[in-house]
Amino acid sequence: MIVLLIASITVGCAAAAFSLYLLVLSIAALFYSPPPPHTAPTQRLTVLIPAHDEAALIGRCVRSFGAQSYPRHLFQVVVVADNCTDGTASIAGSAGADAVLVRDEPHARGKGHALRWAMDILLFEPEAPDAIVVVDADSVADPDFLLALSQPFEAGAQAVQGESLLYGDGSTSSELRVAAFRLVNRVRPSGRSALGLPATTLAGNGMLLARDLLLAKPWEAYTSAEDLEYGLDLQMAGVRIAFAGRAVVLSPPAPNAAAAATQQLRWEGGKVHLARTRIPRLVIHAVRRRMPSLLGTAFELALPPLGFIAATAAAGMLLGGALTAGGVIPAWTLVPWLLASAAIVLFVLIGLWAGQASKSEYRALLRAPLFVVTKPARALGVMRFRGDTWVRTERAPEAEVRNRP
Repeated sequence: MIVLLIASITVGCAAAAFSLYLLVLSIAALFYSPPPPHTAPTQRLTVLIPAHDEAALIGRCVRSFGAQSYPRHLFQVVVVADNCTDGTASIAGSAGADAVLVRDEPHARGKGHALRWAMDILLFEPEAPDAIVVVDADSVADPDFLLALSQPFEAGAQAVQGESLLYGDGSTSSELRVAAFRLVNRVRPSGRSALGLPATTLAGNGMLLARDLLLAKPWEAYTSAEDLEYGLDLQMAGVRIAFAGRAVVLSPPAPNAAAAATQQLRWEGGKVHLARTRIPRLVIHAVRRRMPSLLGTAFELALPPLGFIAATAAAGMLLGGALTAGGVIPAWTLVPWLLASAAIVLFVLIGLWAGQASKSEYRALLRAPLFVVTKPARALGVMRFRGDTWVRTERAPEAEVRNRP
């Protein structure tokens, strides 16, 4: 009975802490307002687009930079055709890319290797850019993307993360993923910004890195969560990552359930791998160097996916209720589980409101319970995932994306 009591309280309090933290961020996001452009752009940017067999989408991505409000003479678009077996390189050139770098190194596959290879070229050009902007090949940049992303950089930030969002295809499953991205990549960083906190890490898509930063702290992130990995490296070095609201890049959701599961496994498994290896280092570093902000970084890294928190809270409520009814544990031990469950629901509803979600995203929440129920079945795969594994997400056929944003 004592063991059950301690376990219920410990796990319940952890779930409540994570849930209440998310709720606080969603409430704070209600008060976030991106600052208007306060200065005319002056910095030279290179938009770097790593692409592996992206013939169906690379042209659309490159063309979206032809409509930027950022002065055209201040940025160039460079595509890395990384170990491609299709027409990615020629299509990128025809779509208007300023340069196409062809990389053929099959022994070093993955986005992290492609980024480092390209950066080693671009950073040492005679007219090297002031910063490099990384955009995924399946994305479409909002016309004000570069202008909004550059504002924190113009103000002195060395690392900036924009909003990497999804657009839906009308299906309930895709709209649920759209809502999840909105909560993670808009609401949470907006809430942290409103509270005066830095963005916790990089999202990979829609990020800006200053040339001086990359020279001082070269890209050495090669896991399946290379963006999170490099972001942690920066924070360990004391670099504050700024959030640029309204700097939006839109990507399509995974085209089917299998592709979505693979994509989710890569993200969640990569984060678990980094949590195992980095949390102890973050805590030790925070204490030794008196950097309390790293404790917040460790907390964010330990934060499980929302689906896992929700599944744990539901299971805790059911099991705790049964044990309470049987007189095994006292009723007050249900308090943290009640707090966790209520906070999760409020976080989602308030967060979607703060993030200006569409009606279809609210309707998609009807499918959320099914998603939560199936989440624990994937836990073992996430825990066993090798962080150094490169996994490419399946893309939709060209015909399905041609008329999308």
